[in-house]
Amino acid sequence: MDEEEFFDAQFPGASPLLRCLRTQDKEFDRICLDYQEMFAELARPPDPEVVLEPRYLADLAETISDLRSCIETKLSNDPDASAILNKTEGLK
Repeated sequence: MDEEEFFDAQFPGASPLLRCLRTQDKEFDRICLDYQEMFAELARPPDPEVVLEPRYLADLAETISDLRSCIETKLSNDPDASAILNKTEGLK
């Protein structure tokens, strides 16, 4: 799955706006990249030779949630996002 498909799956219909916002704001671009990396880390199949501590997984899930909230807030505050949010009935 490429980056565009990932963000379209995570934020249906918002990937063109995300792409535009990311080119305009380097910090937001970093947030999006971190979100994708952390999500991939959490979704990775477990390695039987590596035992992950529950605290690490909890911190990872919390970080993903925080990053997603940042992305949703940025999308919600953008005037062009209203049409997308209405079309998709909000971000899920």
